[in-house]
Amino acid sequence: MVALKHAGHLQALGQSLKESVFPEIEQLDRPVHLLVVDDEADDGSILDANVEASQDPVFGNLKQIPRAIADLWSPPSQPVPESLFATYVGYTATPQANFLQEEHNPLSPRDFLVTLRTPLDRGDESVRSSTYSEPKGIDHYYTGGEVYYRRGRTANLCLTTTASASEDLANSIRAFLVAGAVRLFREGERLGPHAARQKEFESAACAKALAPKPHSMLIHPSALVDDHFTTAEDVLIWAGVTGRTEARSLVASGEGYLPDSLFRLVDSEEEKWAIWLDHFQASANEIHGEFNTLVSRQMPDWLTVKRLLQEEVIPGTRVAVVNSDPAADDRPEYSPTANIDGTWHPARDMSTIFVSGNVMARGLTLEGLTTTLFLRTSDSPRADTQMQMQRWFGFRGTDIELCRVFASQDQIDFFTSFHDVDEALRNVLAEAMRDEQKVPSPIMLQGRGFLATGKIANLGNKPLHPGRKPFVPLINSGDHEDPNANLLVDLFANAPSADVTAGGRLRGRILEDSVTLGQAADLLDRLSYDSYHPGRDNQQGELWSQVEARVAAVQELPDGYHLYRPPAPAAGADASPVRKDCPYGIPAYLRLWETCLYRHVRGLFVTGVRDQLWSMADLATKSRQQPRFWVGIRYGSAESPLAEGPFAELPFDIHTTQRNSVDGLIKSTWGTNNPGAGPTGYRGDEYFDYYHRGEKLPDAVAGDEPWRPLSSDGQILFYVNKQPGQKYPTVAVGVCIPTGGPDQFSAYVQPVRPATAA
Repeated sequence: MVALKHAGHLQALGQSLKESVFPEIEQLDRPVHLLVVDDEADDGSILDANVEASQDPVFGNLKQIPRAIADLWSPPSQPVPESLFATYVGYTATPQANFLQEEHNPLSPRDFLVTLRTPLDRGDESVRSSTYSEPKGIDHYYTGGEVYYRRGRTANLCLTTTASASEDLANSIRAFLVAGAVRLFREGERLGPHAARQKEFESAACAKALAPKPHSMLIHPSALVDDHFTTAEDVLIWAGVTGRTEARSLVASGEGYLPDSLFRLVDSEEEKWAIWLDHFQASANEIHGEFNTLVSRQMPDWLTVKRLLQEEVIPGTRVAVVNSDPAADDRPEYSPTANIDGTWHPARDMSTIFVSGNVMARGLTLEGLTTTLFLRTSDSPRADTQMQMQRWFGFRGTDIELCRVFASQDQIDFFTSFHDVDEALRNVLAEAMRDEQKVPSPIMLQGRGFLATGKIANLGNKPLHPGRKPFVPLINSGDHEDPNANLLVDLFANAPSADVTAGGRLRGRILEDSVTLGQAADLLDRLSYDSYHPGRDNQQGELWSQVEARVAAVQELPDGYHLYRPPAPAAGADASPVRKDCPYGIPAYLRLWETCLYRHVRGLFVTGVRDQLWSMADLATKSRQQPRFWVGIRYGSAESPLAEGPFAELPFDIHTTQRNSVDGLIKSTWGTNNPGAGPTGYRGDEYFDYYHRGEKLPDAVAGDEPWRPLSSDGQILFYVNKQPGQKYPTVAVGVCIPTGGPDQFSAYVQPVRPATAA
């Protein structure tokens, strides 16, 4: 059965099952299986916990579609036959909202998650891949984001629009019409769209065989219906239709064919048209090199293309509006239609320029889509919605060199980022599919400038980066000797160090040699805290394991290698509740940075550079720019230096800080903060290493302390703390991290207060 995803339709279907099917099942002496396939499962089948919480539980406008679907096999008012076994499969290309919704939705994924692979020239039998190798070649490849935004970049499949909207419109239509002539030339014996439109065929099969294959263009001006009609009129007026009234009449009648007068433009602007043959040939050469095809596809000569434009393509191309307005075309027509006399007319949309909006964002396919002019912009883009708008994806390998997407650079950057985080999700799911006993809980990624979905309210954006100067709040009690004190003493006893003086005072001590990212991570991981042993079986562990899966999808990690390495609880002991600011997340981040210097990992952005994807960064440059970390000890204000214990064995005196700590948490963090300090002053502890090196400090902007800039070094600064009456000194630590490293942005749902019943 096929049912419209509408509450009334679904409830009627459920009632029919209860009345007519369930009683029959009761009489059968065998199991009966019900399979429910929910196509476009992210549309209509989502329950938003925040929205539902704000509704009155009795009289509120609670969403019924997900409940009506679940009621098909589990109606609340009637027992279900014991022999009925139901399986619900939700299918979607954009699962962001499905993964972010709360489990109170009966349709939330809980038993299995599967990511389907698409054919390309890469991939093997391993599941850790979003593609599989298709031996039949490029004609059978799926040309999605990987082709348009990454591997087809040098082929210029995506072109940036200019400041002239009228010239962008004209240039994109020229590209479409010239591409249509090239495709028609390649089809050989088939008729052109103009000739086919004048002809009747003896059968539908004959019409399909002799008429040209569909050739389509999409113009997406905005979500506003009026803009669609205005844009369609603009196309016809540019082509030579005299006046907006006549253009509107042609569009409304469904007969908005390009006028013959357009060919005069071809004559007068011949260079602007003919140049597209050069563009397409250059693209074909790049595609040949990137995908290792047998030969580079060649273009016909300009005179042949010009003849086909005049005789077939221009007079055979129609302008149509597809939207919710009654005056618009209902849907594209790609099948022949029968005439009263038994003959057949070819498909209406053999060569069509479609103008549309939101209707293109859900399940509507434009066959033979070659050219897209995407003019839509959004102040708050949503990844799932705009991914659905990318109708140019598909199996277009036969003509990929002729395909073009015209959009603003910001929009192309968004599309590229959407694809990157989508690939990251696929990598995580592919890795999770190795464990058939565990259903993953994938972390949904976003970007600085976009959210994952608009179907879930109150989404927050959580970065992976620990911040520009994270300070570890955990500190040992001082009731017994701090193991971190021995770690610090060993470090400074076995390496040369120097005093740091600034503002006329001795501020502390620093190692004379800096350490690498990996060495800094190992040092921070060696710190231990009496009351904190979370292990990896927790939310932080899941977060970092998914990051690891994406890293390993590019290049395998050594066996047993983990980015996140917190101490496990002692045998028989309970794990500590993991902290959101887990101190072992800082070395995990530094270790991620180090591993990413050799991998184009998906779903990561570059800190400090707007919207730059790590997967498209120059890794040789990133390797040169990687930071090293200076390790220091900041002295405190205690009058007397430590005279006993391990610190007394060092060849320099340590004056302790005297900060309060409560329940294992230090109450103050970075010391000495004076943004206005001049050259002879001391600006703050976060610049401790700068004073050692004698480097100029980063300029503050409007009184705010900046991030350490790209290519600068980082810092690990220890504080030896001993409160009055405390038996042993303890160690606290802060870290300063420069920009230029990898980062991700996880979506999370911020709860709202539920409504109360009336």
